[in-house]
Amino acid sequence: MTHVGVRFGDCELSVERIELRRAGKIVGMEPQVFDVLAYLLRHHERVVPKTELLDQIWGDRFVSESALSSRIKSARRAVGDTGRDQRIIKTIHGRGYRFVADAIEKPQFAGPVHGGAATAGPALEGASIPARQVLRTVGDVPAGIGAAIQISGGPRSGKTELLHHVAGTARRQALAVGLSAPAPASRSPYLCVAGALDEMAQRDPRLLDAIPAGCRAELERAFEGQLPTTRQRWFVAAREFLVAAAEQSGAVLLLDDLHLAHHEALILVDDVARLTHTHRLAVIVAQRSDARPRPGFQVVELADGHRPQIGQPATVDLPAEVAEVLRRAAQLGDRFDRREFTAATGRDAQAAGQLLEQALGSEAICVESDGYRFADPAIAARLTAQVAPALRPTVRTEIATRLVDLGGAPARVANLLLGGREPAMAAPYALEAARIAAASGLHTEVLRWTEAVRNHVDGQAEAALLSLRADALAAVGDHAAVPAYRKALATADLDQAPGLRARLARAALLSEDIASAEEALAGLEPSGGPADGAILLARGMLAYFSGDLDRADAAVEAARAVALAPGAPNRLLDVITLQGLIAHNRGEWFDRLRRELRATSENPQLAATVFDSHLCVAEYLLYGPTPYEEVVALTRQLREQAERTGARRGVAFAVTVAGEAALLAGDLDTARADLAEAVALHVEIAADTGTAHTLQRLAEVELASGDRVAAERLLRRALPLARWSPLARHLLQRIYGTLISAAPAADAALAVVDEAVERLDAPFACIFCQVMIAVPASIACVEGGRLDEARAWLAQAERSAAAWQGTAWQGAVAEARAHLARAEGDDTAASRLLTEAAKLFELAGQPLDAQRCLDAADT
Repeated sequence: MTHVGVRFGDCELSVERIELRRAGKIVGMEPQVFDVLAYLLRHHERVVPKTELLDQIWGDRFVSESALSSRIKSARRAVGDTGRDQRIIKTIHGRGYRFVADAIEKPQFAGPVHGGAATAGPALEGASIPARQVLRTVGDVPAGIGAAIQISGGPRSGKTELLHHVAGTARRQALAVGLSAPAPASRSPYLCVAGALDEMAQRDPRLLDAIPAGCRAELERAFEGQLPTTRQRWFVAAREFLVAAAEQSGAVLLLDDLHLAHHEALILVDDVARLTHTHRLAVIVAQRSDARPRPGFQVVELADGHRPQIGQPATVDLPAEVAEVLRRAAQLGDRFDRREFTAATGRDAQAAGQLLEQALGSEAICVESDGYRFADPAIAARLTAQVAPALRPTVRTEIATRLVDLGGAPARVANLLLGGREPAMAAPYALEAARIAAASGLHTEVLRWTEAVRNHVDGQAEAALLSLRADALAAVGDHAAVPAYRKALATADLDQAPGLRARLARAALLSEDIASAEEALAGLEPSGGPADGAILLARGMLAYFSGDLDRADAAVEAARAVALAPGAPNRLLDVITLQGLIAHNRGEWFDRLRRELRATSENPQLAATVFDSHLCVAEYLLYGPTPYEEVVALTRQLREQAERTGARRGVAFAVTVAGEAALLAGDLDTARADLAEAVALHVEIAADTGTAHTLQRLAEVELASGDRVAAERLLRRALPLARWSPLARHLLQRIYGTLISAAPAADAALAVVDEAVERLDAPFACIFCQVMIAVPASIACVEGGRLDEARAWLAQAERSAAAWQGTAWQGAVAEARAHLARAEGDDTAASRLLTEAAKLFELAGQPLDAQRCLDAADT
């Protein structure tokens, strides 16, 4: 078959393939940049007004002229033009743009590879079988067969060519397609994935309309290169978008050079790859053969092409000036953007632009959608080797210094200065990179940056660094947080000290170190400052864990008043949860709920926070000694009061607790009816937290009824809602715990355990709720033969259950111990523990759990 390409200068554009080649090399482009270029080329005989371009490229979406100017600039860069030269795209001031280069149509031959798809030309010679294998995967997507493929190969093996060819084939099949690669200069570690999703959204804006508004806002932040509001929300948004694309047309996500991606991006890639098991989605990544294989990906190996040795020429001879610039640019790595190239040259922007054009013309580097890369890593390696090792740190420091003047990303500047062996110079930029990471909850990044320079700061910078480091350690649940806060306090000024002491106390309490919490709070009083809420909450927690409920109540009541003040830090969830725990310990929880109904009757937003917080407190009641008949009777009274006052949140909450009580009492029919009603009520009032919670409980009903498929379907529906919720750190443990129990076989259960380990990083691990996943995870690891992991999970379950004294969770821990004892060959201990577990479940009024343990004891 033939298609027509259009040549102009050293470029060739194919609308059919959606491809631009320059000097024979594929140029990576964003979809809208390609569309702008193609539209101008198609109408080269006239000036195209800006309004026409905006209408034709963006349709009904409102965008500013600056967006069009940005795409014109990118189109010029892709074809080797500049705003100064305007040899190809000319600006007609006050009117629009015109394509002014001579264009020649050129027929080309494209032979079939698979299913009528066109070949990618010489780049795929010698790799036809792997190419067919990958293309076959794309062909299967519309039929509902997803796949995760890893293309591995060395330099010049054709990985990039194959990905571009796959992208073109998938587009011709009307699939949603996104192709991107890591951008080391980006401040966001997720930009490679965001770039691919942005391409899908640009080609089909309806996809953004198919996802929740919160997800849409999160994606739009990512498309602009910003960090996410939170890591969990970004993961939810990416997954929801891909699910929407898969359901609408089928989707193909393509990521090149994944070995260069940030660790956070790899976690996200592995996460979305799981969608391929159940959705019309192919995730295809390319990386070097020596990179670690991606778990769960099918590997397709490409034969290596010719690779020059480092000591041999890797490309044509370069002009001396260009070669010198590229030697310096190679210190940046395989990829760089225009700003970094300019920094490497040491010249002004105009002179740097001319050198960049010469470098592109030499084919030593090529254009990428987010900048430039060396055409072959061997070229970068050879050029790097031509700089004496002793001089490399100096070159990196020079580039970093110039990059600062050009407004480079703090993380990039810090990396270069650290590579230049200048940690003291790197310190302020590393500190700023840590602040940026902390704002999005990227706690491991905070720890990495602060560790790199913590011995090279002093004064206020040292105080800020130590505070950031302590907060990050506390967020990841590291017991080193307490001594880290002490170090931070030693350097903090008087204004910072109260907040640090309150956070130290909180970290100590979560580590069960009451003595350190008492020491931190001794003599610390609210003073009208920004730390008052944290101080009062910490004092309330200390009093609660010390058994002084009156003092705890007084402190938390004062903390609530502070939390409700305009502009106060968001601590209301924690405050109300603690109030609920205090009321529960006093036997006054339902009285507390009745007061909350009255207090929130005219404030729906506050009602949402209040009743979401009490969902957790309800678990203490449900797993404790209160008879379920009494719980159901009290919830009926609560529902009646809520209905009288028109408190819809209160009604949904009461129905939920009643359904949970019926479930645990073994009345599955009543539980199913109540929980189904509760799901509908929460959906009706757009209460995502309540919806996620009730879906998880309804899944438990289906699991107890023997329908694992229905249970998993409900849980997968609950997961994105839970991840988005401010109570994610409580909900996710329960959902994953039930998913493990719902797995049809041991290997499937272990896969869920592994998924949970990746998703439940320590900031989302509530010590109280951890037992809800730790028990089923321990049992799954026993049955899967991973006994060391089973013991680790069991230890977590025991620590968590210690906070649930006198509840059914003591029975659950005994059941997990029994499974481990049996695996270790101690059947006598296993039978004894199962019998003990059954008694504990019976005491808690949970007959189904008790019977399960008795049945297991008899086998």
